[in-house]
Amino acid sequence: MNENINTIKDKETIKTRFHRLFEYSHIIYTILFFLIIIVITVLSLYPKEDIGNIVLVVTISFTLTYLILMFISMIPQMEAHIFSKERKDTIKKLTILMATFGICLILILIYFFFGSSSQIPVQFLGWDIILPYSCVIIYFGWNLLQIFFIRKIMVSVSNKVNDKLITRDKESNISRIYTYLFLIIGLILPIVFQLSTYFGLLNYFEPQGPGDSLEPIYWFNGWNISMYVIIILTLYKLVNLFIKSIKNETPNVFSSLFYIFIWLYLWYRSFSFIWSFRRVTEIHGFDFFRVVIDILLMILTAILVLKGLGGKIFRFKIFNPNNLSFFLFAFTILYFEGQIIMIIGAGSISGTYASQSQISLVNNFLIILITVIFYWLYSEFILERENFIFKEKFKQEEVISLIKDFKGYLESTGALEADRITDFEFQNFLKTRKLKSKNMKK
Repeated sequence: MNENINTIKDKETIKTRFHRLFEYSHIIYTILFFLIIIVITVLSLYPKEDIGNIVLVVTISFTLTYLILMFISMIPQMEAHIFSKERKDTIKKLTILMATFGICLILILIYFFFGSSSQIPVQFLGWDIILPYSCVIIYFGWNLLQIFFIRKIMVSVSNKVNDKLITRDKESNISRIYTYLFLIIGLILPIVFQLSTYFGLLNYFEPQGPGDSLEPIYWFNGWNISMYVIIILTLYKLVNLFIKSIKNETPNVFSSLFYIFIWLYLWYRSFSFIWSFRRVTEIHGFDFFRVVIDILLMILTAILVLKGLGGKIFRFKIFNPNNLSFFLFAFTILYFEGQIIMIIGAGSISGTYASQSQISLVNNFLIILITVIFYWLYSEFILERENFIFKEKFKQEEVISLIKDFKGYLESTGALEADRITDFEFQNFLKTRKLKSKNMKK
């Protein structure tokens, strides 16, 4: 009985986390989505004249199809057909989907034939400018903002571990032991990872023969030096925050654990960067195994993008548990199209890069840069907010709470009679200081 209950719970968890993408009511749309990703990825592997524009037409048509279905499915009568769980309605759902796609394809083709930048008054609105550039912006924008989304998981886990290991007793020896233990792990881990990565990959960058170029090993050593500079900068910040927390009499493992998560993310991006560089410098040819891995990685990334983005936009009223998947499909298709455009070109953008590896090289470099800046600024902010270090900036509600606590303290010590300051007078005082306690978010 308990096994059945657990199985049901596991299924519900999968449905919730992946926004019904794999329920029978949505599976036909999910399968089509992955087929689209595979097809446009395969097309990008054989760049020919105008193939980029053809892929762009198909991509935008399917994107528009999913967006229209998203709005149509908000109509109760249509929702029952579009998300029917009956197997007999599969043909009906396919008909609705293909009919919508047909209409969208016609509209997009009209736009492509008569709406280029050379044919309309506002050149920026031409399909050959606005569409390809928008896709590229979506691709880089989502990757660069990734750290801002995953930080919540890092903060949440760090808080939970800190609550379990650190007691409220400031004089507790066990708390201090944990604090120093996690600090030591935070100091050692980046160096161990970097040394392991360096010696593990060194053989791949060294010249394999007498006539081989030394450029790859120079770049590899330069990358290693750069990573140690980043390690020194981030460790300086970690130690600085640790000292501040000790001075504030709030020993914690939160700061060190948060840093460890940040570094693991940095290491992954750093590894991806140098590995992409290796693939860029090697002789290019048709590598079936690499092509298959690339496609599988793109599909895996698609699932992660779908899952991650869905959790952020679900709070908007326009979305419901059924139609959210359509928006996710549309966004993710544009995300992958942004990468493909840079490989094979489209519209006014020529093929900027020769391969996915070169795009990955630039992408990971930018993510490393953003992550280091993010850690430098956000680590101090989050420690202040969690009251682990001395707070220099206060939110409005924190100021009001502080004033209320001070009023209560004065009353408890007898320095102020309890009935001397009424709530009315207190509110007036807040008003004179441009503070409002009513209608505050809890």
